[in-house]
Amino acid sequence: MGFFARLLTWIVVLLASTLYVYAAPCTLRQLNPSVTVCTPGTNALVQSPVHVVAGSTDTNPVTAMQVYVDNKFTFQVNASTLDTFVNLSTGNHRITVQGWDSTGATFKQDVPVSMQPPCALNTTNQTVTICSVVNGSVVSQPFHVVAAATDSNPVTSMKLVIDGVSKGSIANSAILDLYVSNLTVGSHSISVQAQDNKSAPFSKVLNVSVTDASHGLSNLRHIIFFLQENRSFDSYFGMLGQYKASEGLANDVDGLNLNTTLNNTQGQPVHPFHYQTVCTENLSPAWDEAHVDVDGGLMDGFMLTTTSVPSTIDPTGTRAMGYYDQTDIPYYYEAAARFTTSDRFFSPALTNTVPNRLYMFTGTSFGNAFPPTPPSGGFTQPTIFAHLDQAGVSWRYYYQDGASSAFIQQFSIYKTDSAKVVPIANWFSDIMNDSTLPSVIFIERASPSARDEHPGANIQAGAADAANIINALIHSPSWKDSALILSYDEGGGLYDHVRPAREVKPDSLAPKLTSKNKPGAFNQTGIRVPLIVFSPWAKPSFVSHTARDYTSILRLIEDTFHVTPLTLRDKNADNMMEFFDFSGAPRLLTPPSLPAQPTNGICDNNREKAPGF
Repeated sequence: MGFFARLLTWIVVLLASTLYVYAAPCTLRQLNPSVTVCTPGTNALVQSPVHVVAGSTDTNPVTAMQVYVDNKFTFQVNASTLDTFVNLSTGNHRITVQGWDSTGATFKQDVPVSMQPPCALNTTNQTVTICSVVNGSVVSQPFHVVAAATDSNPVTSMKLVIDGVSKGSIANSAILDLYVSNLTVGSHSISVQAQDNKSAPFSKVLNVSVTDASHGLSNLRHIIFFLQENRSFDSYFGMLGQYKASEGLANDVDGLNLNTTLNNTQGQPVHPFHYQTVCTENLSPAWDEAHVDVDGGLMDGFMLTTTSVPSTIDPTGTRAMGYYDQTDIPYYYEAAARFTTSDRFFSPALTNTVPNRLYMFTGTSFGNAFPPTPPSGGFTQPTIFAHLDQAGVSWRYYYQDGASSAFIQQFSIYKTDSAKVVPIANWFSDIMNDSTLPSVIFIERASPSARDEHPGANIQAGAADAANIINALIHSPSWKDSALILSYDEGGGLYDHVRPAREVKPDSLAPKLTSKNKPGAFNQTGIRVPLIVFSPWAKPSFVSHTARDYTSILRLIEDTFHVTPLTLRDKNADNMMEFFDFSGAPRLLTPPSLPAQPTNGICDNNREKAPGF
């Protein structure tokens, strides 16, 4: 064979093996053939219409690319790349981008997404809703601005403008999600501007007050945090607004709508109802069930997941829709009405107790979507207690049901700091000496003795136990410079109508899931939970509407005592300054009178069902 013949053969072979990688909209996979979906990302939280961009890799010419939503054909382009917008309804969806090449071969990539608006949006076309921050709120830096546009046309950009100066923008998205820092202390105008592909921009404006991150926090010498178990905000404080109004206070709480209707496991409609018992059977708030409960923001799956904990008393799961009010937990209702609370306080992760309590101590669940087994010697993930040690800040951990019930025992730090883990009996004497009381205190819930308010336990017994601990502080010498924060570790599988808030991922670790688990990421909070902040420095009868999870408690501790943050989650969390008033003398130094918490309510699981079932 002559030289030119051999050269021609080489050229033919080379062309036959050429990998067609077209003008790439992003870094493409090299698998032959394959589709790479550039946007949206896997498990992304998106706003409709969602921007879909994809490219292809193939040794043969790619002749077409198609988009399917939940296996339904939506769009096609006769090209090797794709850039389009797709309308989605609220909920979970699977976007599939499929390529065709000249040989007739098909190849695809599936991307699960959640069309989960970051809050309830204004339904008027061409409007912007700012979900966080809230007009008139007091914020520390960095603060989180989350907004979304309602528009029938594709939104080409979302821009954040503060005091007339652009602070950032996001292209081809109807959602803006940015953190803001480096503002001066004082009042600022926040504007979120949206632009679509066919009309003039539209916007929403509000005002916030930026405070020094540590301004006034030196007034707090002691921060005490206390997490009870498994209660959603609506199940406990859904009627708080009405109670406040009955007491002559503002009805300023986003609580239950008693006309809400969800279907039980048999497709029967159920409304929220007042429990006729202070004891109910358990539910499952684990990763898979919690993601079904939220249902991509529809918040309609709570009864459907009750089959994870079968009940012969309530087989259709209506107990997930029950709530308590001031007749059941009067101590909490009056405390929330007179001290400070929030109707936008969330657990950090959309899963059950243990991963959320990992967040409480470490600012992350270090990839755990389900309860992990501690390794020999305990978890080595840095805790807030280790960082307090490094900063020379005193701390103490009180347990109620024996040292073995203390969650801190699952961490390696327990071996070196076990002397700081003491019985709750010490609390009542320790608080009598303000000068020796540690700076940071954690109070363990009393689970073995069923005083943690978990479903399955008597909520009044748990509330009375908490009231006893709190009242002791309120009437002690340590009250004058303390803040005690009471909350709940997660929602317990109980109904709440507010969808989870968007949050920064704490680290690069993805959830440890199998192919059988519901997809998801650590880019959102869990379910909304009750919160009461007890302090003489608390704003009386104040309700915060700013979205936070309880890693904000970590940020408050870190800013108050100059402690290094643990992860990106607590580093970027709001530090709860909005709950306090340090402008003068403490307004609640003489605490309001709180009622006794009764413990004589009917405890009978047979009464847990909704009326008529």
